[in-house]
Amino acid sequence: MPYKGKNQNITSPDGEKKNGAIMDNDFIPLDDLVYAPLHALAQSNHRLRAQIVDAIKSMGTSRQNGQEETIHLNNINIAYDQLRPEPDEGYSVDTLQVQVPLLSIVPVTNLNVEKAEVDFSTEIKAVNNEETGESRISARICSPSQRDSDFLPKVSYKLQISSIPATEGILRLTDALSASQVAKKLDSRPVAVTGDLGSDEQKNVLEEIKKLKAKIGRLKQLHQKISGMIDEQEKLHQISKDAFEEDTYEFDKDKYLMAQSNVINRIMEYQEQIMNMEIKYGLEKDYE
Repeated sequence: MPYKGKNQNITSPDGEKKNGAIMDNDFIPLDDLVYAPLHALAQSNHRLRAQIVDAIKSMGTSRQNGQEETIHLNNINIAYDQLRPEPDEGYSVDTLQVQVPLLSIVPVTNLNVEKAEVDFSTEIKAVNNEETGESRISARICSPSQRDSDFLPKVSYKLQISSIPATEGILRLTDALSASQVAKKLDSRPVAVTGDLGSDEQKNVLEEIKKLKAKIGRLKQLHQKISGMIDEQEKLHQISKDAFEEDTYEFDKDKYLMAQSNVINRIMEYQEQIMNMEIKYGLEKDYE
């Protein structure tokens, strides 16, 4: 039997008795009923935006800097091989490593409720305010077609959720992180004339030759600095002598000439070591 009275007891299909007064109290102002799904969608978007911030924080470690929170991004180490031509001849395979922040490679999905379809039916009634004499429309959700044996209201939400592009701030941050990567060399192996990677012995010989060549380069720079310093001191000495003949600073030129001689001797020594290793490497090993 359909509901008629305010205090009428009704039995649902599962045998549970429902009081008519409780059913009657389900009526709420129509404005609140219409606003409720809109408020729910707004809250959903707010929570989705908060999840983006949480996702970024999960890719780093939180550090407190005074009263400010700083997220120190976590990195992932990636190693790869790179073929490099040698300055003189041949090739080497370098193993390089780069640290990549997770934020620059893991996409941050920005979900947003783009379109929502809310479909529901209501029962409405006018409620009179005895004090003001004004009438207000109240409503409650019900099924589209009420049946005597059906006491549960039906409401259906149709949400169309899509992923929107990343914000400009996220794109600029990932660009800055990607542009600041510096590769670190982990290993380097020569390539033999056969096209295969060289042996450990070849690798050690070439590494020693590179170290000696680097030392020679630094010694040549030191020789140039000493020569420049001697020339500059001689010019200053002449200027000082012309102005103050009796009170002129005398610098020990012979000391720096001796230093230059020692530098040249060290360069010759290293060059001889390099040539001996290259001769042995070329004649005995035949570059294989």
